[in-house]
Amino acid sequence: MLKSVTRKANRNVGVLVLAFAMALPGLVVLAEDGGGEAVEFRPSTKPAKPQREAKPARTTTRATTQKPAAAAPKPARRTQTRAPRVVETAPSGQPPAEETRFIANEVIVRFQLSSTSGARNRAVRSLGMTHLQGRTFFWPGVTVHRYRLSPGVDVRTVIERLEANAAVVNAQPNYLYTLQQSDGVRKLPQFGNDKVGLSEAHARTTGSNTRIAVVDTAVDGTHAEFSGARISSFDVSDGGGNVDPHGTSIAGILAANAKLTGVAPGAEVVSIAAFSKDASGNTVGNTWTILEATNIAHKEKVDILNMSFAGPADPLLKRAMEGAKKRNVLPVAAAGNEGPDAATLFPAGYEQVIAVTATDTENAVYANANTGDHVDIAAPGVGLLVLGNSSGFRTSSGTSLATAYISGIAALTLSANPGADYATLRALLENSATDLGTPGKDSVFGAGIPSAVVAISGLTN
Repeated sequence: MLKSVTRKANRNVGVLVLAFAMALPGLVVLAEDGGGEAVEFRPSTKPAKPQREAKPARTTTRATTQKPAAAAPKPARRTQTRAPRVVETAPSGQPPAEETRFIANEVIVRFQLSSTSGARNRAVRSLGMTHLQGRTFFWPGVTVHRYRLSPGVDVRTVIERLEANAAVVNAQPNYLYTLQQSDGVRKLPQFGNDKVGLSEAHARTTGSNTRIAVVDTAVDGTHAEFSGARISSFDVSDGGGNVDPHGTSIAGILAANAKLTGVAPGAEVVSIAAFSKDASGNTVGNTWTILEATNIAHKEKVDILNMSFAGPADPLLKRAMEGAKKRNVLPVAAAGNEGPDAATLFPAGYEQVIAVTATDTENAVYANANTGDHVDIAAPGVGLLVLGNSSGFRTSSGTSLATAYISGIAALTLSANPGADYATLRALLENSATDLGTPGKDSVFGAGIPSAVVAISGLTN
């Protein structure tokens, strides 16, 4: 019976193993039973049920987290080098020991463009200066500042201390300039127009399409002699309400067209008031106001700059004249009325400027005219009938008036020769002159008195 049970159990185990083997087709398993016999199981001959293909695993790729297989090496970081600091240089603005023609309590300062506002403030704060104005002037090509000094402080001492500061390029006084005329000469007709051959020149041109800047006192544009004249007016002077007729007289020599005949009545006069009465009643202009006037002349695109004034040498004014020449603006200035033995006055003393002396009805030089190698040309300027205030007339003399004659002839010449540059225009004026005094250009008359008709024709006298 025991054998029967054992045999039955073995049979049951075999059935179970066979069933397991059939569930795993193709799999051969070796096993031992309880009796130790080896039993081989073979796969079923029935075809296997086809297996369903497994779906590929779903993958999600995020661009923000994906890293390149091999990152390129980072380029070496460049080290930026700063441009070296540009240090501007200029001659000292300290005035000569004997020079006194400047505003006693003012100074003009040019700072390094690379300086900081803090450095500039420290430079002036220790000197107790008050800032009045700051301006970029086109013709000199600089930015400068105007300061008022504390009472009792010496201009030269301040300039010395400022120029010792690394934030400052240079400093200088605010120089004073005066108009060059004298009143009280007997009344005469307009002999000057005949001296320069104006009638014949006017048959060809009256100066149209030219602009003359008159840096002077304010012009009275309501004067009856300016009826029909083209005059634009600006005021950069330190004081208002100027009643000095000097500017009106100069403009009249240029543009009068009623009882008097101007040299270039067809030209446009750009009147720029840079001179006014000071506390003592003197009519003066200064470095700052004159430079302000050159800025306006630049913006108004003038062709000729009339400067019927004179004064001391001035580094900033010199730079302005150099700038005018570069821009083909012709500067014309009075030689001065301080006498033949006096020192050279400016801006007439600068080589870029045509320096004008004055002559009388007999072609004799004005007794009070300055002389020197810088004198370039002469023109009528003694005993002229000129405009006064309130539609009036007066007689006057001086290199101021002669300067206006040359400016007017220059306008006629440019009008007849449009496009003439600085050098050409200057040559046409000087080459048209009738020689006076010592043969050739001399220190009294310069090249002599020009002929308007010869100049506009491009000829040589």
